[in-house]
Amino acid sequence: MKSYHHGNLKQELIDCASKLCERDGYTKLSIRSLAKESGVSQTAPYRHFETKEALYASVATDGFKKLSKACYIDLDKKITKKHLVEIACKYIEFGLINANTYDLMFGTAVGNFSEYPELLESANSTYENFRLSFSKLANDSDEVIAFKCITLWSMVHGTVGILRKVQVVGEDYDGSVGPMSSAKIIAGNLEDHLDKVLTGLIQS
Repeated sequence: MKSYHHGNLKQELIDCASKLCERDGYTKLSIRSLAKESGVSQTAPYRHFETKEALYASVATDGFKKLSKACYIDLDKKITKKHLVEIACKYIEFGLINANTYDLMFGTAVGNFSEYPELLESANSTYENFRLSFSKLANDSDEVIAFKCITLWSMVHGTVGILRKVQVVGEDYDGSVGPMSSAKIIAGNLEDHLDKVLTGLIQS
């Protein structure tokens, strides 16, 4: 157990909470468990997180910031389809490596994001960067680009879920039909699959 008694206590508590979330799952994360793990008094975290949802919101914000950083692309540079494939791969990689945090970020533990402005901003930043990147490749109206981006985002998000299942099942699954068998094929050549999906969306 590490003691957090100096510097920016709130950020240190968020860092500790993020580690607890990823290690044990967000359902086991509480202000009490955070205080115990961080070595502060039971009341200390309440100065920064009034409720468990507020704590969840801070951990989710931290997760979205990390995801945004991983998927960032410089819009001042020439954007290619390869850049978007890389973003999608990094998104999927983040979801697989940070599975418990990902569940908190996209689950319902935090109800209304608008009640937590920093969370809302961080949640929107990754998508907005991706949307603007996509708009430089697709010669469509804003409405069509928005539809195509949501379509691709949904596909990538869903891929995280099915590939996580593939990780759990592993080599024990010997089915030759169904989504799991298809997912295992996609997992073996993810970049090529994403490239084909992007090509279809851009040209449609």
